[in-house]
Amino acid sequence: MGISLKQAFIFVPQDRNWLPKILIGGLLLFFPVFAFVFPGIYRMLFNPLNYYLVTLFALLTLTCMLAVFGYFFKVVHNRIVHERGKLPSWKFFTYFIHIGLKSFIGGFLFSVPFVVVWTLLAIISPLSFGEESLPYIAAAVVLHVIYTALYIMLALNFSLDFRIHSFLNIKKAYSLIKHNIINYIILVCYCILVSVCMMILMFLLVNGQILGLLLPFVSFYVCLVFADLFAQFGVNAGKEIYKEANCYS
Repeated sequence: MGISLKQAFIFVPQDRNWLPKILIGGLLLFFPVFAFVFPGIYRMLFNPLNYYLVTLFALLTLTCMLAVFGYFFKVVHNRIVHERGKLPSWKFFTYFIHIGLKSFIGGFLFSVPFVVVWTLLAIISPLSFGEESLPYIAAAVVLHVIYTALYIMLALNFSLDFRIHSFLNIKKAYSLIKHNIINYIILVCYCILVSVCMMILMFLLVNGQILGLLLPFVSFYVCLVFADLFAQFGVNAGKEIYKEANCYS
């Protein structure tokens, strides 16, 4: 079975309570820019710099982002393991933070080698843009494509059991895609296409003044589009049975 980009965009409204769930997710993404939208909050935090409030704001921002990460992976998990499961309720907020923290740690450990190489490329590349810098830019782009392809594979693996080491188990993750390489290439291409479209939409919303307030909600919706793209591939990726209890350990 192939991967439908249309299905990824329309699956969210199929949930009876999809709108409140989108609003909550959008508000969580809105929180990091909350202080910059309201000048009074910004002055309270930064003019003069209030270390305690800034630290609290940073911790709350991190909590919001982890919850969104966790929700994303739970959506992928539900739609793979529970046969096209609906969007989970936000009442399991602390559980989403737990999953999000695991995904952050696993993703960070996986990303370290790539970050090191990107840093080295930035250090040794010429400071001015020109023909001499093109090989370094090309190398960085190729590395980014490789990183994206591997990250999606490992993220799929993580979404099945929510274990940190699943982000590092390349052998097991590869077993999910080795019999379906063509569909996996399509998945990666779709993810890149949606990312590019999201960047264009982001530019339009940010330059649309008040429309910029819609960006967090649109971003969360697109996050769920990615989740369904992952799930469409993963639902036919393997025959192993994953029990829900495994996801809480």
